[in-house]
Amino acid sequence: MNAPLWFSNLLSWSAQVAIIAFAAWLLARILRIEEPRALLIQWRTLILACLLLPLIEPWHRLTANLLIPAASGTSFPDSTAVPASATSHSALSIALLAQIIGIVILAGIALRLTIIAFGLFKLRQLRRASSAVLSQPGFPTILAQMADETGARAEARISAKLYSPVTFGFTRPIILLPDRFFHLDAQAQAAILCHELLHVRRRDWAHHVAEETLRALLWFHPAIHWLVSRVRLAREQLVDREVVRLTGARKTYLQALLEFTGTPGRAVAIPAPPFLAERQVVERVALMLKEVRMSRTRMIVSLSAAGCLLVACAVLAVSVFPLQAAPRPQNSSQAQTAAPASSPVVEANTIWTDKVKRGDMPIQVRGLAKLASSASSGNPVVRISLPERMMGDARVGQTAEVDTHNGVVKGHVSSVSRQVILGVRTADITLDSPLPKTADSTASFDATIEIGKLENVVYVGRPAQAVGLLFKLSDDGKEADRVHVQFGRASATTIQVLSGLEPRDTVILSDMSPYDKFSRVQIKH
Repeated sequence: MNAPLWFSNLLSWSAQVAIIAFAAWLLARILRIEEPRALLIQWRTLILACLLLPLIEPWHRLTANLLIPAASGTSFPDSTAVPASATSHSALSIALLAQIIGIVILAGIALRLTIIAFGLFKLRQLRRASSAVLSQPGFPTILAQMADETGARAEARISAKLYSPVTFGFTRPIILLPDRFFHLDAQAQAAILCHELLHVRRRDWAHHVAEETLRALLWFHPAIHWLVSRVRLAREQLVDREVVRLTGARKTYLQALLEFTGTPGRAVAIPAPPFLAERQVVERVALMLKEVRMSRTRMIVSLSAAGCLLVACAVLAVSVFPLQAAPRPQNSSQAQTAAPASSPVVEANTIWTDKVKRGDMPIQVRGLAKLASSASSGNPVVRISLPERMMGDARVGQTAEVDTHNGVVKGHVSSVSRQVILGVRTADITLDSPLPKTADSTASFDATIEIGKLENVVYVGRPAQAVGLLFKLSDDGKEADRVHVQFGRASATTIQVLSGLEPRDTVILSDMSPYDKFSRVQIKH
């Protein structure tokens, strides 16, 4: 596959994150870690580790894209066992698929960021549309008491458009309370206000907005969404436990939680955590009923064990799905560490160049041929022998030409042998005209068969060096810079260009290995 490097790395990183997330879930089950504080530390650390993974892991440096060197007297395309149309369509479809996926990902990111921005705007509208709490007896006292208990201050207002309490704001935090809040008794109101004020003290709205942004940027990865949901659950469970500790009203608090279960959803999605998310009900209530407690020693041991095992899983994931850096030639490290101060001068008459083109590229195989006989028409027949894998696409009727070293004669494939001897098959080429009189009928000829065609591709002449690095000439032709080129399918004399060059670029095809240590050469005309 010739998938773009960014696409391959995105798939590899996604697989790494999926493996780590699955291992974390499995370890939490095995080690029975239910302490909210420990889980919150674990899930946040995992998210941070997943984001930093591309920066801290070793990248696999690929060698340059190799061309298969031609055997003595022959030149042939890569992967000839695959039909030309299938190969070209495969390469194009993979590149097109990656491009489409990239566009979908970017569109999804833009859409989700837009939704967040709209949600922030909606929060501003809700704040402006809310009303002050003036006529609720005893409420200011409850709010002041809970503020003293939690050490946090926030303005409380009534919003008729909400069905669940919502807290947001950085410098001026505000708690929006639905009308039904004031139908609860004073103890339940105190528990709910304690919950919201603890979020204010912990600055949890900032974490929530950051998590929403992360979910927007990585919306396509379910493991990231799952990790974020685990962080939010652990955070709510930690706040639940603190509310019970400060108020001592476990039963009342549970009843308050259940009071807001099954209520209609908010009119629009807003980037602020509701008092109770439907997905968290069972786990939050179950944990409060268990009264889970972990000793400091057990917490440290559990987190240490989980950390070591997760590091091992991360190493395994990185080794199985490594990230790949851009290819470079085998001696590029020397070029980077000891780059010469000046560019060498190359005589223009000692190199040959070719211009990059876009169009239909013939796929050809080439090999040595011998005069076999004459056809019934009287025209001569030459027989070409090639490895079986190169003859997979050879068909009767395909065009061919034979270089007699005294002229080129056109012809066509008249038969293809099905018999394979020592990995070699033969094909007969009937010439359209007699051999030149000066041609030696006992000599070997260079025969070329056109076995297919790549439609509307970028291609160039086949370079002498078997690496994906070429020298590209400047517009004035006075110098040439080394560029990395990703090649596709090769033919006898041409090769497909997937990236690195554009049509009308001019490149040097001759052997430039003496200049491997240089990134630029001067061309002397």
